[in-house]
Amino acid sequence: MAASRTRVVTTLGTAQTLAWASSYYLPAMLARPMAAELGVAEPTVFAAFSVALVVSAFVGPHSGRRIDRWGGRPVLMATSALFAVGLAAMALASGPVSLFAAWLVMG
Repeated sequence: MAASRTRVVTTLGTAQTLAWASSYYLPAMLARPMAAELGVAEPTVFAAFSVALVVSAFVGPHSGRRIDRWGGRPVLMATSALFAVGLAAMALASGPVSLFAAWLVMG
């Protein structure tokens, strides 16, 4: 039982670390090159990120109810897939509208 629990905690911790590193810490490292590539000011990149945080605040209670209903695993899997879609959309962003849209998906 202890080995199984350790595996679950390690897997969950790794998944969460990767999710945070690929999303919430992204602007700190890439805001300048993103702004230059998209032709926007750096604050615009952070504004898009801020919109994602606001969306996340509104989605949080809904996600919590889904976790209560279905358990954490399917919700975490779905949100990880949604994050991947958002990251792909961000990679394809060509201007401020698509940048904001990508962050909305990730929110």
